[in-house]
Amino acid sequence: MKRSAFTRYLMMFLAWLPFFVVWMLITITYGHIRFSNALTLSLVATGSASLFGVVVWHICKRWPWPLRLSLKFYLFHIFMAAVYAFLWIAFGFAFESAQMGVNRFRGFWHSPFLGWELLMGVWLYGVFAGVSYAVQTRNRLHEKETHASRVEALAAAARLDAIRARLNPHFLFNALHTLSALVKFRPEIAESAIERLGDMLRYTLKEDGRELVEFSEEYEFTRHYIAFEQLRYEERLKVHLQIDPASFSFDVPPFSLQTLTENAVHHAISVRVEGGSIWIASSCHDGKLFVSVRDDGPGGIVEPSHSHQFGLRSLRERLCAAFGPSADLQITNGSGGFSVSFAVPQSSESQTPPSPRTGQLS
Repeated sequence: MKRSAFTRYLMMFLAWLPFFVVWMLITITYGHIRFSNALTLSLVATGSASLFGVVVWHICKRWPWPLRLSLKFYLFHIFMAAVYAFLWIAFGFAFESAQMGVNRFRGFWHSPFLGWELLMGVWLYGVFAGVSYAVQTRNRLHEKETHASRVEALAAAARLDAIRARLNPHFLFNALHTLSALVKFRPEIAESAIERLGDMLRYTLKEDGRELVEFSEEYEFTRHYIAFEQLRYEERLKVHLQIDPASFSFDVPPFSLQTLTENAVHHAISVRVEGGSIWIASSCHDGKLFVSVRDDGPGGIVEPSHSHQFGLRSLRERLCAAFGPSADLQITNGSGGFSVSFAVPQSSESQTPPSPRTGQLS
């Protein structure tokens, strides 16, 4: 704070120094007085100008620049400039009167320098007013930018909250749909499915609006989801896992890996009597985590449903909100299946990776 104040006062001193030097040279040249007297008069002239400038600064704050053309505004400042100039000159005459012991105001209107001093006073008023309004304009623009950034951040947060509010019920609806099918066709394993659903719901409650979670948490939740779905599809659902241990030092948006897996199950496995396979992989290189989910379903043959589009769109928006342009989501839709991958940058905090589970989950 002290250093900032010192810098501000130093800048003010340097700004006034040229004016002081010019005023002193004019006083010596045209006033024909000694150097010491010229130094004193120049200090008084510049010092009083700066003191009156403080008043001008506050006047401009009380009378801000109008958004529209205002004749009253300009007439007001013309009048105040004249008042400033006369007060500044009168202060100089009063000081000279006190210093010399004579009444200098007797020749006030006949002074050969009065016109020049009036113009100088008006110019000084314009300088102070111009700087004041320039600072006000800068602060106003900064406030608008700050307000716009705050509104944009609030809008982004509201959009993500809306996505999250839709995402959890979307997951729960699909899980309940699977559970209803198990109760109807496989009642003997419905109890186990309810227990697994409880494990998954604990994760959704733990997520509690967090923007990012550890990849290890998201991976374990996805494994619970796969096990839950395999109670229904059994051998029709084959999942191949290839997880890099270094992946667990990254953070990802919640429901990122699970969303891609859920899309693959419901749009590639459930639509075929014979079922199919899903490949889930993660790798780390160049300071990024790369995650991919691929299936051998119909791919481009089937038009993606609304829920499919919502899941991918919500993941893209959450990746962008959390990582900005550093994140990337790639979609490949062909006759050989549907593949989605995303990349996120290195996490700020390193996690101790647990033992990866790589192989086939069936």
